[in-house]
Amino acid sequence: MGLRPAKIDKYVDKPAYTRREYIRGAPGPRITMFDMGNLSAEFEYEISLHTAEPVQIRQNALEAVRIQVNRYLQKNVGRSNYHFKIRVYPFQVLRENPMATGRKADRYGNGMRRPFGKPIGLAARLKRDQKILTVWVNPQHIKFALEAMRRASMKFPCKSYYRIYDKEGNDVTTKVLSSL
Repeated sequence: MGLRPAKIDKYVDKPAYTRREYIRGAPGPRITMFDMGNLSAEFEYEISLHTAEPVQIRQNALEAVRIQVNRYLQKNVGRSNYHFKIRVYPFQVLRENPMATGRKADRYGNGMRRPFGKPIGLAARLKRDQKILTVWVNPQHIKFALEAMRRASMKFPCKSYYRIYDKEGNDVTTKVLSSL
């Protein structure tokens, strides 16, 4: 059986539940690396992708974004010319209470009796305007980083936007975009 649609787990309407010691069989995180590229170099600009609304992002979406952004930047910019970091960690345990359907389903299903559910995955809980990803680059590679952020935003189940910061942390988005 495939994954449920992302819109089911998108909303932050249920209470946070991260006590994994009470949940038997909670899955481990699928994201293997959070920092990629050149980790030791100093770069001039920081481009961050922010959420526009409170949302939960499943770990498979974060892993898909990690693979896609890293591959795009590696191909177009080179491994030593960027630093890419995922800023969120999937802590929230997602649960599902599968209901039996079909003939004689009333004999097998329990309905709302003991509806805690089985763990099916993990998600990162994000607040509004929280940073999801960050890419550090030099001025000649800003166009590639912006394209990578645009592609990444399409894989998330929420509205998102990017901001460009200089070394001191000042927002220089309009100044940089007008010079491109």
